[in-house]
Amino acid sequence: MAKKDEQEQVPEEQADETPPVSEETETAASDAELEEQEQEKPEEELTEEELRRMIEEQLERVTVAQMVQQMMVTLASIGYQKMGLPEEVNRKYRDLDQARLAVDSLDGLLKAAGGKMPDEQLEPFRGTLANLKLNYVSISAKIKEETPEVAEEPGDSAEGTGST
Repeated sequence: MAKKDEQEQVPEEQADETPPVSEETETAASDAELEEQEQEKPEEELTEEELRRMIEEQLERVTVAQMVQQMMVTLASIGYQKMGLPEEVNRKYRDLDQARLAVDSLDGLLKAAGGKMPDEQLEPFRGTLANLKLNYVSISAKIKEETPEVAEEPGDSAEGTGST
């Protein structure tokens, strides 16, 4: 009889040690399991079905506001990089056309998100956008000053080289 009592106590002890599982805990646990599986398997070993399932699960958890915020962070970062800022690190990446596209895109996202996302989330990006615009104007002016205008000499143009 003592053995039967001990056997019955084991499940009760286990129940006391195991915290109740909420949906969030289950989701976190399944996320952790998925991450472990991903780390164990190199990407080339994942089947198309597994990749699709992982992407779908990630998309179920993300909001559009989170995506917009992440896009704004990315646009600001690449905007600075394409302006060549900071110069000691990013000058080699300077491409003002791409920088302008990043700045204009960030501006568009901020306008689109206005009134649809909390101002607390958008305000830092408004400051960043203003800073990006000031830097763009400053760098553009600096480059214009440094780049000498090449005046065309008479006869240098394609039109002046034709024979009569």
